[in-house]
Amino acid sequence: MASPDFSQLAGGNSSEGASKGSFWSRPEGIAGMLALGGLGALGLVYFNRILEFLIRATENTLYLAGLLGVLALLVFLFTSRDVRTAVFFLFKTFMRKLTGVVVQLDPIAIMKIYVQDLREKREKMQGQIDTLAGQLVKLNKKINENNESIKAKFNEANKANELAATRPGMKEAATLATMEGAGLQEMNEKLFPLQRNMKLVLEFMEKVNKSADYLIKETDIKVKLKETEYQIVKESSNALKTAVSIFKGNPDKKFYFDESMEYIQDDMSKKLGEMKRAMDLSMDFINGVDIQNGMLSDKGQTLLEAYNKGEFSLVQLNAPAADRAVEARVINPPKDEGYRSLLD
Repeated sequence: MASPDFSQLAGGNSSEGASKGSFWSRPEGIAGMLALGGLGALGLVYFNRILEFLIRATENTLYLAGLLGVLALLVFLFTSRDVRTAVFFLFKTFMRKLTGVVVQLDPIAIMKIYVQDLREKREKMQGQIDTLAGQLVKLNKKINENNESIKAKFNEANKANELAATRPGMKEAATLATMEGAGLQEMNEKLFPLQRNMKLVLEFMEKVNKSADYLIKETDIKVKLKETEYQIVKESSNALKTAVSIFKGNPDKKFYFDESMEYIQDDMSKKLGEMKRAMDLSMDFINGVDIQNGMLSDKGQTLLEAYNKGEFSLVQLNAPAADRAVEARVINPPKDEGYRSLLD
């Protein structure tokens, strides 16, 4: 991934605004807002006393000069880019330490937690893949068994029709046999789109599984490298030294390293979130699999006549693409329409 450019963090530009925006959205940022809100509320409570002090100060020339000097110093500090950056970094560091007592804020530890969570998700998905593959085997077996039963039932119906003239009840037996054969054919027509969808989802899950494995290995290497680098930098620097170096116009490595770690943490969270969502989608499909999804129809006699004329064709697992397209138009739209583009 592209490395973020933190060379302009000390200025009042868009990069600083984006960085501060991300800080205020995190736990330490929320704690910082609460702290600033508390200071503001405290100022309102003691507003009258502060106002009285300012009035008394303006009545004395010496006090007024000192007050104006303090005001000029504050204006200088607030308008200085380096001072603003240093003060904000000290404030952010303090809020991070304070919030870290309750919430885990170490970027390395957070990345390890994310990777461990992805490992658990991947193990769960591998079980889902095995389950889906087993269901697909059962479904293929069911379709083949239905094809054999259809031919047997139609042969049975033909035999019963031949004996109908000499034996009573043969006509009814032939009708029942054709109805059962037609029902099995109807079941296969409904099972075939399901079988096709299961193949697509299985391929999709295999791709997600491989991507997850690659992401885990890549992140493990990245975390180990960053952990070593972070430990070295952390031992040779502290928050106060960093703030002073920024104030002097010599940015410290640890400050920008912390910013880059926050970027990596957000990027990893986004990627892992996409992987988890893909795994959850695959789980929803498996829960809806039912290989007995077929209903008996009353077109048995028509199918028997077509079978005798050689015009009847069984549903085949490896049917040509053109035949599958015809079946897809008469069967309900497949359930994979929402995510089929992910396989392109």
